[in-house]
Amino acid sequence: MMALSRARRWCVALPLAGVAYLMVPGALPAQAPQAPTPLSLAEALRLAKGSSESVGIARAGEQRARGQVGQRRAALLPQINTTLNWQKQLQNQFAAIAERSNSSGAGGGTGGGSDTTSAADNPITRIFASQYNFNFGLSASQPIFTGGRLRADVRAAQVARESAEIGITSAEAQVQLDVTQAYYDALLTERLSAIADSTLVQAERTLRQVQLTRNVGSTSEFELIRARVTRDNQRPQLLQARTNREAALIRLRQLLDLPANQPLQLTDSIAESTAPVEAAETFTSVNVDAAQVLALDPRVQRSVASVVSATDTTARARAAVRQAQKSVDVAQLQLKSTKSQRLPQLSATTNYQRLAYPTGVLPRSLADFFPNWTVGIGLSYPLFTGGRVRNEIVAAEAGVIEARQRLKLAQEGATLDARLAALQLTEAESNWQASIGTASQAQRAYEIAEVRFREGISTQLELSETRVQLQQALANRARAARDLQVARKRLELLPYLPLSQSGSASAAPSASTTTGPSR
Repeated sequence: MMALSRARRWCVALPLAGVAYLMVPGALPAQAPQAPTPLSLAEALRLAKGSSESVGIARAGEQRARGQVGQRRAALLPQINTTLNWQKQLQNQFAAIAERSNSSGAGGGTGGGSDTTSAADNPITRIFASQYNFNFGLSASQPIFTGGRLRADVRAAQVARESAEIGITSAEAQVQLDVTQAYYDALLTERLSAIADSTLVQAERTLRQVQLTRNVGSTSEFELIRARVTRDNQRPQLLQARTNREAALIRLRQLLDLPANQPLQLTDSIAESTAPVEAAETFTSVNVDAAQVLALDPRVQRSVASVVSATDTTARARAAVRQAQKSVDVAQLQLKSTKSQRLPQLSATTNYQRLAYPTGVLPRSLADFFPNWTVGIGLSYPLFTGGRVRNEIVAAEAGVIEARQRLKLAQEGATLDARLAALQLTEAESNWQASIGTASQAQRAYEIAEVRFREGISTQLELSETRVQLQQALANRARAARDLQVARKRLELLPYLPLSQSGSASAAPSASTTTGPSR
């Protein structure tokens, strides 16, 4: 009995142990990490063309406009329709009249010279009193003169389709800019994360040096506590930087319709090759020329001028302005179509039918069908519409005025947008040129400060301040590189981009709080 109870306990314990084994983290064999997929900016732009929802919506709008052009053109062509009807009458007034007439004639007949012909033998009575009707018809109509209304409708639909095609180009350009911005945002957050990692390592190294000097009695407890606090305060920034990096990568995957867990290896670099740092001039006086200090770097002017000259920044080249012009054309054509309602409308019609009135359910032969063919020309004129046409013309004229005002707003907005894009590129180029030598000088300053602190020449406060300066210089250089790339891409795509709502680009991620771009 004891052996049996022990066996039962083992039978219960073994499955429970298996479940516990599965629930323990790491108990299952770990899956091999997925290799990161190399992704360049050119490849990202190629993937975005076929996966963007906004581009798909714009293409659907162009398809709808193309269908509307076909609808308007169909109104100019003959309209031909066929009908086929079969009908059985359960009660027929003409059959009842014929039957009553036959009954009266049979009861009152005298055999004299009266007509004894049955009413049912009359062909007209046969048609109206037939129990079954079979009708096949063919009708056609062709507008002859509509006062230009149909042709104006066709032209308006064509202009609307051209506007939809411009919308596709604009949507594709916006997607390219969004993907470029998301790509460089991801590179920027990776760089900021690496800076945060390096800063934490530097803080840890400082803490260990202070700990060593504290162990030999050369440093006070206050210095040790401050070094530990400095190290611990760096951890939240490190975690925030890593979170921002993952958020930027998720945003990039979302734009490209890639799996959310697919690792990416961004192959392009956010920074360009740095120009050699010019040696500082030796000043023999403390006098400073304000104009010389505040003057724009000639290298910046040349770089901005080369980019601006390669792009058509005029207002008429903008996609939004061209669409607004198409809207004016559509409004004018709609006004013309509305005014044509005051003119007579002339159309030709024809209707061909074959009618049968069989005595049975279906006709027995083609001889049972009788032809019925009509041809006509119709003329219609709106003699009195209660003011409907007049008010429709007033509304159409208001549409033209509104479209022209929107065109003017688009032209003004395009001019402002071009100026802002050039100013943003100038700012980004200036920041990039200014950050070229700052990072290397800050790195050298930190190395000197670390040696001075290790030798006991300087204090921990000096080392911390130098570390903060180095972190800020590296972050500023990464942001300047990102801003420069995005500003150049924005100016390159400027003719095809929609107008900016505020006329300014979205802010770049900061060193402490980096967020993904708006879609």
